[in-house]
Amino acid sequence: YELVEYLYEYMSLDRAEEVARELNEMTLSLDRLYHRGSLEEKLVSRKKSYRYILFKRTSKATVKIIYYVDQKDKTVYVTDFFPTEKDPKKISARNK
Repeated sequence: YELVEYLYEYMSLDRAEEVARELNEMTLSLDRLYHRGSLEEKLVSRKKSYRYILFKRTSKATVKIIYYVDQKDKTVYVTDFFPTEKDPKKISARNK
């Protein structure tokens, strides 16, 4: 929700809705293509295999969509929408 709030605060309404829709579509696509993401190096010590895909929010800002897959249930769990301009050390704290 933090990211969506940011979009609506700092972008025009039309652009914020467009970015939110694109972000949602990309996230939903993980249902079919969950193996396409790269392993998240900051979370390799965890029991789950966290992966990420990149969403280009603007020409200068990218968001890591961080997730893991429960192989038993064949379910994708998105744990974070991490703006790459933030300190990467915070990924571990945000994904518990």
